Parts: sequence; structure tokens; C-alpha cells
Amino acid sequence: MISLPVFRSFLGAFIVLTLVLSSGCNTNKKVTETATIDRPLGPADYISVFAQNQVQAEWLNGSARLSFDDGDMSIGGTATIKMQKGKAIWMSVKKFGFEVARAMVTPDSLFILDRFNKEYAAEPISYISERFKLPADLAMLQQILLGNPVFLTQYTPKSSMEENILRWSAEDEDARNDFWFLLPGYQLDRMEVQQGGNARSLAIQLLDYQDAGTNRDFSYLRKIAVNSRETGKADIEIEFTQVELNVPTNIDFSVPPRYERMSK
Repeated sequence: MISLPVFRSFLGAFIVLTLVLSSGCNTNKKVTETATIDRPLGPADYISVFAQNQVQAEWLNGSARLSFDDGDMSIGGTATIKMQKGKAIWMSVKKFGFEVARAMVTPDSLFILDRFNKEYAAEPISYISERFKLPADLAMLQQILLGNPVFLTQYTPKSSMEENILRWSAEDEDARNDFWFLLPGYQLDRMEVQQGGNARSLAIQLLDYQDAGTNRDFSYLRKIAVNSRETGKADIEIEFTQVELNVPTNIDFSVPPRYERMSK
């Protein structure tokens, strides 16, 4: 049985700190047009280049295998994941073919159903930030879900080249983010985020890029390592088995009768 607190941890790690990138396994990568700049690119110039070379999708409908391990508990299952840009992220998790939990994130709220215990949670989106001590909003979560870079800071950017890899980083007093892009297509290979020194860190790889019918190849395999002073270490893996982009899909969330609200 997956309890609601465990699923909250899984969902938070999956949505917030998650989902993004790695070394390209597909040799037939798509290359999109980059920004036109009449001089060598400086670190600050790359922001517009990254924006032009990210996955662009209004809708996502996918199936995935999930695993979560925090050292004390290891769980796995399958999930259906849906997204409508600017509106919602919806996820249903199954174990042995039965739905055990369902969740939805909207611009201002987080909803979770615990099917086993017939309980539900309805909390503000700030719950994610409070639990993981990282900024979170729906737009950020959707970028992560699509496999696009998420910037905690763009202050004092730096860039360097090594063979076909561009490393770009930025740092301020509280946060640092590093990105590794495969050239020439600026395909995100890895992302690392630190906040509060070493108090909280996130490392994400996106692997197994495949054509998903959009402007960029889509990463079907995500490996995430989360470490925070508040929640400890956790490893999450999301392997998409089916992805459909830019095709409208139904997103519905309702609390069944007789479900009790779960206290924090």
C-alpha cells in the first residue's frame, strides 16, 4: 500500500525537482534554428538560444513506469500523466493494475487522492515550495515535465565549451544552476541545481531521446537524484513508454463521496 504521505513525497520529488535530461541516445537528433547574433555568443546571449531550442507543447498525454527510493522505502508503479499548458498537470499512479493514487496541480492548488485509505488532500501550490524549499509554480513544473531547462537564477552567467558540449552556469547568493547541452542542437543533457549552499541539491539526467511529433525530440527516460536537509536523499526514475504531444485530452479530477480530508 502507498500511503498518502509517501505519495506526497513521491509526487513532490517527481514534479518539482524532477524530470529532465541526459546523454543523447538517439543519433538522429533534430536541430532547430538558433538566435541570430552578429558576434560570438557570450554567456548572457545563450538564454534566448535555449528558449528557442526547448520542447514546445500545449498538451501532453503519456504513460510511464515510475520508481522512487529514499533509502527507507522503495516503491514502483505505472502512471498516466497529462498536461495542459498553463492549466494543469494530472497524474494517476497504478500498482498491479489498480489505481492507488491520483493527483492534479493547477496554477494555485495541489490535489491528491489516496485510493487505499479513501482520503484526499487539497493544498495550495506553495505546499511544494514549503516541503522541498525550492520555488515552484505550474509553469516551472510543466517545463520540467517537458524536459526543458529551469532557471533558479540567471545572475553572473558563465559558459564554456568542451568538444560538442556546452556548459552554462549561473549563481547568486542563494542558488546555483548548471546545464550541459549537446551541440549543435542544444539538446539538454544534464541539469544540476543547488540552493542554500549544499543544503538542497538536485541532479537530473534526460536519456533516450526519441521523436514525439513536436519541434524537438523528447526524453523518454529521466533519472533524478534529490538531496535536501529537510527531506534527505531520494532517487527517482521516470521511463515514458508512450508520449503524445499537442493533442487535446480530457483532464478531470473529482473527490469521490465518503473520502475524508487528510490533515498535514
